[in-house]
Amino acid sequence: MTKDLPKVLFVDDQAEVLDDIKVIVAEVCEPYTALNAEEGMKVFENEGPFTIVASDQILPGMNGAEFLAMVSRRDPYCSTMLVTGHANYHDAMRAVNDGHVFRLLDKPYAEQDLIDAIQAGVRQRELLESERVLLHETLVGAVNALTETLATVKPLFFGRAQRVKRMAGEVARYLNYPHVWRVETAAVFSQMASITLPEEEAENVFLRKQLRPQIVELVKKFPEVITHLLGHIPRLGNVREILDCLLVSSAPYQTPDKENTYKAYQILDAALEYDYLEVEGHDSEVILATLKGGHKEFDSQVIEAISQLLHKSRTRYLVNELPLDDLRVGMRLAEDLKLETEMLVAPKGTDISRHFLQVLHNYDSCYDRSPFPKLIKVFVREAQTGETN
Repeated sequence: MTKDLPKVLFVDDQAEVLDDIKVIVAEVCEPYTALNAEEGMKVFENEGPFTIVASDQILPGMNGAEFLAMVSRRDPYCSTMLVTGHANYHDAMRAVNDGHVFRLLDKPYAEQDLIDAIQAGVRQRELLESERVLLHETLVGAVNALTETLATVKPLFFGRAQRVKRMAGEVARYLNYPHVWRVETAAVFSQMASITLPEEEAENVFLRKQLRPQIVELVKKFPEVITHLLGHIPRLGNVREILDCLLVSSAPYQTPDKENTYKAYQILDAALEYDYLEVEGHDSEVILATLKGGHKEFDSQVIEAISQLLHKSRTRYLVNELPLDDLRVGMRLAEDLKLETEMLVAPKGTDISRHFLQVLHNYDSCYDRSPFPKLIKVFVREAQTGETN
């Protein structure tokens, strides 16, 4: 049975070569084939994910190196292999140096070399996947913990960070963006420089009010602040690029080799603008119309993704008013939560997590009587409505 074997896609314009390959590799992988790059991309998108994609360099239309570059942008964990002869060796080496190709293979194939290459490609994919899991569980977990903690100190900005992170992450997943964690991490760090401003001035920045000249100069230095913060954390070079695209200029990133960075910027930029407009009090339909036809142009695919996700969320969530003790993990604030003194504890849209519930109960324990409203308006998943009654 082949169901447990790694899936490998071979692209070559010679059908007889593909037939020979399927016989050679039958014991070590589940082979898929295509006769050109266009057909190969269809197979890749419809039958994937693939552990390995191997392509001949000489193909009709798009060559193998260009095809594998597209594969790498869509699935950076896929092991890519380029089959080449001596005549086009220079182009093949350039593809390797650009990082789009894991291994070069000679044509005609030597059977054992091909099998060894597949086994090496499988190990490479496993290594990259393990690194991704480790990165997600350590770095991303640490960023999430930092965001939750800072949200209790700077609720305006880090409440926004949580909301934008959630929306940008959902859009990235909807669009099958390959590095969702980069978008989410960039969303958090996009608000990090706010902690360098006094509270009143920070609120003016948050609300996009007119700023005093000296504050404008400080805001201009926000990219430097963020670069300094990220410079101490390994593996965040791509996140720095997304934020440079957002805060400085997107022009240098509108190139094929920076496609993923530019797409992440487009997602984050639209999610931030949505949040700005929502904080101003506009409803979702007005916001979407503004994003589609306003003075600033946003990516149409991203706006459509936001529209579809909002429609789905309206069918999943109900608004309820509950006492503090009935709040549960997974709910979300449907309005700003303030103390009787009007001090903001958390803005509308804040996710109710275990950490957040602990913060609320800590506040509550510090007063003779509860400083919170008797009923707190929250968004509740439909599955949770029965649990709260």
